[in-house]
Amino acid sequence: MIFMSIQNKYDVIVAGAGVAGISAAIKASSHGAKTLLVERYSFLGGMSSAGMVTPFMKYWIKDKVLVRGVFENLQNEMRKIEGMIDNGFYALEFRKAAYKLLKEANVDILFNAEIIATDFKDRILKSITVQSNNKEIIIQANVFIDTSGDASLIYLSNLPFQKGDEKTGNLQTMTLFFRMGGIDIDKVKENAWKNKEDYFSWIFDTTDYKNIISIAGFFNSVKRAVEKGELHKELEYIFFTTLPEKGEGAFNTTNITGLDASSSYDLTKAEIIGREQINRVVNFLVKEIKGFENSYLLESAVQVGVRETRRVIGDYTINGNDVKKGMKFQDAIARACYGIDIHGQEDEESRMEELPEGQYYEIPMRALFVKDADNILAAGRCVSSTREGHSAVRIQPTCSAIGEACGAVAALAIKDNCPIRNVDYQKIRKELSDNLD
Repeated sequence: MIFMSIQNKYDVIVAGAGVAGISAAIKASSHGAKTLLVERYSFLGGMSSAGMVTPFMKYWIKDKVLVRGVFENLQNEMRKIEGMIDNGFYALEFRKAAYKLLKEANVDILFNAEIIATDFKDRILKSITVQSNNKEIIIQANVFIDTSGDASLIYLSNLPFQKGDEKTGNLQTMTLFFRMGGIDIDKVKENAWKNKEDYFSWIFDTTDYKNIISIAGFFNSVKRAVEKGELHKELEYIFFTTLPEKGEGAFNTTNITGLDASSSYDLTKAEIIGREQINRVVNFLVKEIKGFENSYLLESAVQVGVRETRRVIGDYTINGNDVKKGMKFQDAIARACYGIDIHGQEDEESRMEELPEGQYYEIPMRALFVKDADNILAAGRCVSSTREGHSAVRIQPTCSAIGEACGAVAALAIKDNCPIRNVDYQKIRKELSDNLD
């Protein structure tokens, strides 16, 4: 792995080091393609680490795991260093695991690099310009993979994209995650069982994942605090999951509305609002909720969690019916079972539509190809999808599987010296057998 000496040209450039980009880079490089992973932060992980988004949402049906491959390797590495319990994990341990796997795959990494321009002409992206330490660097590649979350390569190349709800333009709300310690989990759980009507019913469901505890609700207490002005009016409930260390919880609770995360101005406002909400929530829990009397704030995420901004327009657009009907495809490259999950703005209803147990849907390879480009693939949050489809496939396990598929397509295109759309699907399916069989 090279940190200081970056080449002028690569086989593959991956833009964005979230879980999709990490998976794409590992897959491409491990199959012989000289690969560069470009990241604007000075560390890996995207929403998995900067956003502290834990736990991994559902990626299994009954006893069958749908996403393995690079994603499973990341989990195994985190478990080795006691940074993961069931599907809950620490952001720092995610970064450590990703570093190890990228190093083993000989991926070059360029941190602190903002992509500021592209050279795109006649359907071909020739190079990107990155700004790093006040210097502009031009780097060429044969294949590019956009895993930037905000579809940065697409936007800078003036390619068409979608953003938000197709009718209203609404974007999903943002959430700033945080972590607390000193929680008496047994007392919190006991109080929940005594007051079931004050919590989401699903927290009492039994699953195969018995070590991680999810608590969501506190409806009446939150409502009273909002009425008193102690909590922001956007908060309707509090949700946290336990972590490997005893007494710790990761909170998916703050709710930041009415802002566009593809705008620096709005993203700044979101950061400020999110941290104000965290302070109020922590004070409220310590003062009002049994089991939190001796708890304290450990850390908040580096960046506010972003659910939705730009989406590329691909050869195929993943849609809500694909999810709800459990669609299968002849060119499948990934499987998923997470349902439609839209965190609505103030003027719209939130939606959570789970699939029947045992049902899953597939992602077609066509969805990876950017419609008006011949050498750009897209994965992660910006994959080609409608708003409904996006709300289901945006979770980390699915993003990892789609990213890995992009890496496989890119590597085989380089190996076979052919356009990305001409890669033999049967070869792709063989490379992705861990996620398809």
